Amino acid sequence: MIHDLCHCASNNNQGSRASSSGEDETITMSIYPEDLLESSQQEALSRFRLLLTQEGLIRKRDDDNSLLRFLRARAFNIAKAKAMFEAMLEWRKEIGADTIKETFQFPEREAIKELYPHFHHKTDKMGRPVYIERLGQLQVDELLKITTMDRMLLYHVKEWEILIDRKIPACSNKAGTCISQTLTILDMKGVTMRHMSKQVRNFIQKITKVDQDFYPEYLGKMFIVNAPTAFKAMWAVVRPWLDKRTQKKIEVHGGNFSPKLLELVEGENLPAFLGGSCCCPGGCENADAGPWNERIYQQQQVYDESSKAMD
Repeated sequence: MIHDLCHCASNNNQGSRASSSGEDETITMSIYPEDLLESSQQEALSRFRLLLTQEGLIRKRDDDNSLLRFLRARAFNIAKAKAMFEAMLEWRKEIGADTIKETFQFPEREAIKELYPHFHHKTDKMGRPVYIERLGQLQVDELLKITTMDRMLLYHVKEWEILIDRKIPACSNKAGTCISQTLTILDMKGVTMRHMSKQVRNFIQKITKVDQDFYPEYLGKMFIVNAPTAFKAMWAVVRPWLDKRTQKKIEVHGGNFSPKLLELVEGENLPAFLGGSCCCPGGCENADAGPWNERIYQQQQVYDESSKAMD
């Protein structure tokens, strides 16, 4: 969702920004490399796990990869990572995140997806799930006639839990290796400043906090494509809400983005409207195509819908 502004296995890459002429101009938004742990980082991980275990904070689901998310988000400062981890546990208790997949019902989901197209679609060349939003088709006024921003926030959390519990494990099963991050593509075609209403800005700010504080380091790479000339003003609004590590994972392109995107995603996995060759029956945005819906890799089914599972 818009929330994915907040969620990397690569060497430093350069991003780009749409210029007034429509060409892409390079800006410095390189991503951090995902290297093997240094000895000091491995030691910090061991100490962090021991500390959480001694204080009864560790959960069954907290493998090393999960703990590393908090350490990386806090530059391997154990005290700060612990404070972040404790705040996450408290928030999950308050919002009911552990059971939200079962307890939160969102019957307006299909109507919302018509007004705000967002979906996962297959995987990139690294095996990461690809998440796509078509922000130029967002109709906020109509959306708020059938739901509320508070319900959208709970839906957002439920989406996170499904991604972590079902989709990422299926991607790992198919890749034969641990997949721990995602590739996000935000299509800005048709976006104007009217899409950045006060309500939208407030919502983005809320989910930015949720994503960065409670689901850290899931974003591997973000491509913003078809960036309009007004993007500079929009970025000025959003950028202060993103930590520097997140900012460095973002590439921004105008209309000449397809060659760069195809370096990361096979053409057959990329929807045609993004320069790929995939044309799923009924539209890629409705197909929910990916390892999570391939029987050999799939985990538990979340929705009682034979043709459309949770995106």
